[in-house]
Amino acid sequence: MLKSNRKVIGITLGDPAGIGPEVTAAALLTMNLKKLDVVLIGNEDVFRQFWPGNKPFPSFIHMASDAKMKHVPGKPTPVSGYDSLLYLNKAVHLLKSGNIHGLVTAPVSKESVGLFHKGFKGHTTYLAQAFGLGNVEMVFVADGMKMVLVTRHVPLKDISSMIITKKVLSVITTTYRFLIERFSIKKPKIAVLGMNPHAGEGGHMGNEEIRAIIPAIKKARAQGMDISGPFAADTFFEPRNCKGYDLIVAMYHDQGLIALKTLYFDKLVNLTVGLPFIRTSPAHGTAFGIAGKGRANSGSMKASIELAVQLTGRS
Repeated sequence: MLKSNRKVIGITLGDPAGIGPEVTAAALLTMNLKKLDVVLIGNEDVFRQFWPGNKPFPSFIHMASDAKMKHVPGKPTPVSGYDSLLYLNKAVHLLKSGNIHGLVTAPVSKESVGLFHKGFKGHTTYLAQAFGLGNVEMVFVADGMKMVLVTRHVPLKDISSMIITKKVLSVITTTYRFLIERFSIKKPKIAVLGMNPHAGEGGHMGNEEIRAIIPAIKKARAQGMDISGPFAADTFFEPRNCKGYDLIVAMYHDQGLIALKTLYFDKLVNLTVGLPFIRTSPAHGTAFGIAGKGRANSGSMKASIELAVQLTGRS
């Protein structure tokens, strides 16, 4: 499996009925495989549907729980969900054994995987649990912009109780160190968003800023960080306002991701910070509705592979 002494990136193909195999093939076809040390983990029969027969085939670990099952793009089944979990578990084994050194994950269906792994909340949490970690962060990267979420896949009604000073500060500190160590940013400049409309307007529209976010910012400043906020989220992403920051700290999923996916959907990368290896993923889902129709954009997957190679090479 190993082609050289360089670090190897594993790529799990996600749900075989989704766009994962399709966008992975499309991304790799635009890249120089001779300069990449990657190994694909998934159903080879599905992947070959999207790979030209006249092109050198990438390193591959074929996995299928049912050899007779023919996965059809756009038609997910319980077996396709189960198999996507098989690929992920294989990747975890390869990471722990040192056979791969970084990971790119194509999209899975949380609903389908949840049939076989109770409470599955996504790759980020699953990988943290697999490596015995309780504190990893979800960062999104595109065109020099980086954003971290304080809370991730949780209902809106639960967010307020999760916005506490200790949590906000932990997210800031962990990501700040990562930017220095992996992105070689000597002194990251950080912007923190408020949680409420107009960042709470001094407590008139909620008190999360006063009781948790501002105290976290003050503690971060006391540690020597260049940090500003809290900013009103509805105006922050106007280019003149967000320019110059190395990291944006958003309080919840849609607050930050509506803006970033609108601006950078075809190149946005999901990066997990805090794992003992680099893990990236395209910032989109399985897109069953367009799988196999030639309409899926591979830009986010290509960017994910490139970033994983770049950052893993710096470890």
